[in-house]
Amino acid sequence: MGTALKVRKQFILEPQKVKSVREITKAKTDTEAINKAMDIVIANSKTKETLISIKGKGNIKDIYGRTSR
Repeated sequence: MGTALKVRKQFILEPQKVKSVREITKAKTDTEAINKAMDIVIANSKTKETLISIKGKGNIKDIYGRTSR
């Protein structure tokens, strides 16, 4: 991964949420925690898009009865 351009932003966040994210991601700083959380959201979105794109192809069966949105 190359060096990414970084920008300074100000956000009003709930301290307890930041603390929870920091614990979940085992981040050392609030900034690291938020970056890791954003990476997780982006990865989950890409995974969901991939799964939706292959739905109905092959013999993959959703045994839980979920539907795509």
